[in-house]
Amino acid sequence: MSVVFQVCFFVGLLLTVLLILGGIVPIPGIGDAEGADMDISLEGLGIHFSIPLNPTVYIVLLTVFGGVGMILESSTGLAGIFILLIALAAGILVSLLLYRFVIRPLKRAENTSAPDSEDLIGVLAVVTERIPENGFGQISYVVNGNTFSAPAKSTKGGRVAAGEEVSICWIQDHVFYVVPLKES
Repeated sequence: MSVVFQVCFFVGLLLTVLLILGGIVPIPGIGDAEGADMDISLEGLGIHFSIPLNPTVYIVLLTVFGGVGMILESSTGLAGIFILLIALAAGILVSLLLYRFVIRPLKRAENTSAPDSEDLIGVLAVVTERIPENGFGQISYVVNGNTFSAPAKSTKGGRVAAGEEVSICWIQDHVFYVVPLKES
């Protein structure tokens, strides 16, 4: 049984390293699997739950299962079946806690953070760095409770003072073209 725990632990560690490296250095097929949830309903029993289909969750389960199994085998005199059940329970618990309190909130935050360009047309903003004549400055705007800043240029090429309110007219090449509210 110790071989099973060792293989699970070291394979889990290897996959964790590859997952981390996949986030730093693009490795094809590594780090780009976001996963989803599989909803299961047992209508006759009134049971509904979802199973995370995220590779990170299963890598954590494998690593914790192997690590806890190795520790319990070397430090306790428990029977093999009890060690197996405790290691499996620990792996499931840790991976589900990671999913519930880290992965799922991060996924939600990722999906709601950046608005589309079309949604920004007409949004009010404040000039944070003055926009010189025919030059670039910076604006700050709020969408869905999140504050963003962006490079900005006046639509008419004029000067806009810092602190002045503007309206976003269009976005081109990541530059926000704005018009001061006093002109519109």
